[in-house]
Amino acid sequence: MASNLLELRRAAGFRNANDFAEAHGIPSSTYARYESNPDKIPMERAWQLADILGTTIDAIVGRETPDPAGARGEVQLEYDGLTPEGRALADELREFVLMKDERIRARKRREEERPFEALCYQYEQQMLSQMREGAGFGELVAFESADAARSAFESFLQEQAARKRGRFSTKLQELNDNATIKKIMAAYDRTHGEYDFEGMHVLWSTVDLGAALEYDSSASRRDGGAKA
Repeated sequence: MASNLLELRRAAGFRNANDFAEAHGIPSSTYARYESNPDKIPMERAWQLADILGTTIDAIVGRETPDPAGARGEVQLEYDGLTPEGRALADELREFVLMKDERIRARKRREEERPFEALCYQYEQQMLSQMREGAGFGELVAFESADAARSAFESFLQEQAARKRGRFSTKLQELNDNATIKKIMAAYDRTHGEYDFEGMHVLWSTVDLGAALEYDSSASRRDGGAKA
């Protein structure tokens, strides 16, 4: 049963399941489950796959043996009619187009991600500034771990969003804010990491060459001035 959808997908010219899923707006992990358990495919998605692959729902869900030749589209049929040399050229062109397409997608992803990375840097600096202002003279401002730093930043974002919404906010405003927070935290995860430096853990940030934030749990416990 699991081979039906796989066979139809390959017959349509998609050797890679991820390429097929991305081309038709289906999450890769979801599509992988479809190929493994076709009898679990929702009816609406089964219709979509049947239309895409030019076959029946019964073939999609494994109730009948598919006819890959009958499911092939015009482009695939033309490809099948090429000479071996022609197919090699077509494959080479396809690889080139896929490479260029991936570069275009990567550039678009970066264009979408950069505003949230800038917001991440802006709010992180605001949080650190408030922490420093609230610390006493000689009091060490640090985090016990990278997880503690991340948790503190996410809490700060939630507090800022709630404060700006005010007391009479709507559920839609809260949902929109949570979606923005999720994107900012994704930017945080992309641009932060940690490493050991002479026994001290260092949390680094790559957002617009932002300054590194250091933390040392042993120093924090010793001085008693850690804030997280």
